[in-house]
Amino acid sequence: MEDTIRQLVADASRHQSDPEPFLALHTDDTTLVNFGGRRVVGKEALEEAMKAALATPLAKVVTSAEVADIRFVRPDVAIVGVLKRVSDERDGANDPLHATEGWLTYVVVRNDGTWQIASAQTTPIL
Repeated sequence: MEDTIRQLVADASRHQSDPEPFLALHTDDTTLVNFGGRRVVGKEALEEAMKAALATPLAKVVTSAEVADIRFVRPDVAIVGVLKRVSDERDGANDPLHATEGWLTYVVVRNDGTWQIASAQTTPIL
């Protein structure tokens, strides 16, 4: 199970700029709080937020993810601690990033044999 969850995290990182496969990794009622503190609830709201961000210079702010730990609350629910590193590839005068690393906490659930992200919360390391 841990290998499957690690793959889910890797897939989320790989598809961070590609809404369709990224959204497929999430539950319909997913909740996400990003690095800047913006909270979105539901897959539709996440899609809108993602597409809006990707249409701005934020599309050139990319992250990598390294799983630190996986704790099972139940056999079908896990809390995943992830070290998130941020790379700012934007050109020109943009607001500087407040931090380049953060702790991302995922709550992942298994429905019908498939693991999905139910919640994602990133806390910057200042």
